[in-house]
Amino acid sequence: MLDLAKEFLLLGFLEETEEDGTVTFVMDFPNDIYTTVTDDNGRTPVRAKQNLVLACYDKEGRFLWGSEFKTFMELQKLCQAYPAGSPELLLAFKDASQTLKDREWASPSHP
Repeated sequence: MLDLAKEFLLLGFLEETEEDGTVTFVMDFPNDIYTTVTDDNGRTPVRAKQNLVLACYDKEGRFLWGSEFKTFMELQKLCQAYPAGSPELLLAFKDASQTLKDREWASPSHP
């Protein structure tokens, strides 16, 4: 069984503990942008095979965009392809998943 906390650290994420005790994994990027990773309920991920939500924020803490990963391994594979904290990784995170609206629009019923 994977020790997810250790695995996130190996990928370049930092571990931050919120006031309520929730552990969030954070990665900093240029221009004071950062991303966080939680499970799909906004809690600390505890299983490798669970949905993960990556959210991107500006230096003021305003939400910019989000992506979803079906498993930790999916996120891990993407992280291993680019240097931690690099603009290339940030772009790969952003492009990792589409919103439901984007998926619906690209379907055969919406050419």
